[in-house]
Amino acid sequence: ENKMEREKISRKRRGIAVLTLAALFFWYLPQIQVSRQIRKEQEEAVERYVREEKEENKEENEKSEEVQEQEPGSTDQNLFRTIDFAGLRSKNREICAWLWIPGCALDVPVAHGQDNAYYLTHDAFCRERIYGSIFAPCETPEDFSERHTILYGHNMRDGTMFGGLKKYREASWKQEFPYLYLYLPGEAWQCRIWSVEETDAKSDVYRLGAWSDADWNAWVQERKENSMIFGSGEEKEVQKILTLSTCIGDGSSSQRLAVHAGVEMIFATKSGREEGSVLE
Repeated sequence: ENKMEREKISRKRRGIAVLTLAALFFWYLPQIQVSRQIRKEQEEAVERYVREEKEENKEENEKSEEVQEQEPGSTDQNLFRTIDFAGLRSKNREICAWLWIPGCALDVPVAHGQDNAYYLTHDAFCRERIYGSIFAPCETPEDFSERHTILYGHNMRDGTMFGGLKKYREASWKQEFPYLYLYLPGEAWQCRIWSVEETDAKSDVYRLGAWSDADWNAWVQERKENSMIFGSGEEKEVQKILTLSTCIGDGSSSQRLAVHAGVEMIFATKSGREEGSVLE
């Protein structure tokens, strides 16, 4: 009788385990499908709209490397990528930029809409998607000319979109992937990640518009002090910042993760090859 009872309990436990695994499978399956869709659509967009120019510029870059006092980063090959903005804007006039974050394997167009809700549920090509798009707030100038620019994106559980930003909580990840790149018509930005903080959605982190020098310096200092990874004396003076923002967890709270990158160089790309920073 005891043996039969043990077998009964064992069968019950196996049944529960099977049901649990089945439930987990059907819970994760849609997420797996979404992840595959995101990655596939990103790869298709990169293939269609991005041209790498490394081979074309190989000889020129080798010559520039011979210069003894070459400005750091001026031979960064990621600055020579060409984005087909004409093709992108034939699909959606509100595509204003392209973002490449090597540390997150994120390589996507950036939208700039008439409000801050549409691109939460639509991708940059205006297709309805639960993962939305990377987008700039509607009050941002289209040429990103202000001192502080913000980009928003969903925190996808699988690490796609801005879900990979959480990696930058670790200083080692920032050391391995210190740069991200923003491309606009005629410009390529090289940005160094230097501050990562958790904050509230209504905090001063999200300030935009005009700044006095005193306000700007105080704001930058606060970003340094609140950062999880910033090292004292590590970075240059920052005159222009790109902030990447995403929710923490499932987005039900007002807590946000903000990754700040200082714009170190802006390269002119209309001529395709102009060496040197045009930042003053």
